[in-house]
Amino acid sequence: MAEVKPNVDTNRKRLADIIPIEAPFTVYIEQTRFCNIKCFYCIHSTRDDESGAFKKLGYPLKHMEFADFLKVINDLAEFPKGSIKRIVFSGLGEPLTNPMLPEFVKMAVEKEIAGRVEIITNGLLLSNTTVDKLLDANITNINVSIQGISAQQYRNVCGKDVDFDKFIKNLEYLQMKKKNTQVYIKAIDAAFETQEEEDMFYKLFSPLADRIYVEHLVQMQQHHDKIKGTVDASKDFFGKECDPNRKVCGQSFYFLQVGCDLDTFPCPVPGLPKTLSMGNIKYNTILDIWNGRKRKEHLKTMLRLEKDTIPECTGCTCFNAINDESEYLDKDASRLLTLFED
Repeated sequence: MAEVKPNVDTNRKRLADIIPIEAPFTVYIEQTRFCNIKCFYCIHSTRDDESGAFKKLGYPLKHMEFADFLKVINDLAEFPKGSIKRIVFSGLGEPLTNPMLPEFVKMAVEKEIAGRVEIITNGLLLSNTTVDKLLDANITNINVSIQGISAQQYRNVCGKDVDFDKFIKNLEYLQMKKKNTQVYIKAIDAAFETQEEEDMFYKLFSPLADRIYVEHLVQMQQHHDKIKGTVDASKDFFGKECDPNRKVCGQSFYFLQVGCDLDTFPCPVPGLPKTLSMGNIKYNTILDIWNGRKRKEHLKTMLRLEKDTIPECTGCTCFNAINDESEYLDKDASRLLTLFED
């Protein structure tokens, strides 16, 4: 049976004591923008609406080109060995829609860039064949987001008819075949109307995971106006009260997301506008962007407690909900600011 525990490393150093950092600890790679479902809390729920938030982003539905992925991997290999902790295939799309994903995972593992190579997936495309390919590629972590405990709940949450029994069988196959690969299964509290439904979630999926948890729904995408007002922004992912006065986004200091078009972003929010890009790796290496002036100026703005002067970060509640106590920088901001001055 799975351990009931959120998927977060509690054995962490205090961020204020270790920045500036020579490399991103976590790198998200958005190797697709396609998705097979339309969860109400995701901007993909608007993708067929000509005036919706997805269309306004101006991002075409596409997979990352093989040559572009190779550039990403080679760039990441330029950082000091062991400095990058995690590579996670995640972004605006569902990673398993890209048939090249197992090969991408294999390349990332064999390059020995990071200690963990993971995917975040809705799991609906985890066929036996795909599971075998991912395990053969030596993927270290598979994180599965569950949208309900029945086919009807999937219809309600993500507008998709699913063969729920087959889905369970595919997860059983994963659990049977995996060796050292860690499986984390999560759901959002908004998917359940009663405690009985939440209890059923644990009963159904605990035998299929190493770790399991029900996370609090937070608004990841600030431009997804349809769910504003329906999310309780006073709590973080794990149901703890957020500090409403917090100003500094700690993730900006140790995180990097590489989008399908090779723009780089300082946080894990999917579907960020290109105006927040720290640079495009078609023209620079990731190492140069990480140490570059634009990113430095972004971090200095954070440390001046001026997050809301960054248009793309104005009013963001996500930064507060996904940053834990070890990442609290506000009280150290003035001291840390001097470390980023020329």
